[in-house]
Amino acid sequence: MRGFINAIKLIRAEGPNEKKYGINTSSIKKSNSDEFFHYQGAGYLVLYRIFELVTPHTKLFDFVDIGCGKGRPVFVAESFGYDNLTGIDLDKELVDAANKNLKTYLLKRKKSNIQFIHVNALEYNYKNTATVYFLFNPFNEEVLKKVLTKIISSTTSETWFVYMNPKYKNAFTPDKFEVVKELKTKRYLEAMVYHLK
Repeated sequence: MRGFINAIKLIRAEGPNEKKYGINTSSIKKSNSDEFFHYQGAGYLVLYRIFELVTPHTKLFDFVDIGCGKGRPVFVAESFGYDNLTGIDLDKELVDAANKNLKTYLLKRKKSNIQFIHVNALEYNYKNTATVYFLFNPFNEEVLKKVLTKIISSTTSETWFVYMNPKYKNAFTPDKFEVVKELKTKRYLEAMVYHLK
C-alpha cells in the first residue's frame, strides 16, 4: 500500500542509517504473546518525517518509547534534540541489545540522558512531566487502553503520543485525545500523532 518505490526507499535507508548512528536495530524478533507484539525497527524515513513534525513543538519534553525494542526511535529522537530519553520494554533480551547500542551510538550529545529499562508498560512509573510517548504498535488494544489510562491518570502535564502502525487507533478516544496529524505514504497510514486534551 506504500507503493513499490516507497517500499524500496525504506529498505535502502536501513544500512546507511544503521552505519550513521553506529547501531544494530534492523532484525525482527517474533513474539508468541497475544498481548505484546513482535519487535521490528521502525523505518528510518518514517521516523524522520515524524520528528520533523513533532520536534518543533516538543523539543523540551521528555521522550519515552513504550516497547522500545533495540532503541532505534530513542536514538533518532536524541539526534533531533531531545535531552531526556527513556526506552522501556518487557523483553530483557531486547533491552540488553538497546543498551549495547547505547555504547556504540555515534551521535550522542553530552547534555542528553538516555536510559533503557526492562519493565512491563503496565507497571512503569509514568512521570508528571511534559512528555512525548512513542509506540510502534507494541501490544493489543486491551493492553493499549490500560497503558493510556495509566498515563492519563499520572499526568497533568502536556502530553503527546506518536502511534506508528496504528492498528488500534480507536483506543485514542476523541473525548481525551486530539488528532494532531495523520502521516501517510500513498494509501498506507504510517502513524497518528495525538495531543492529550
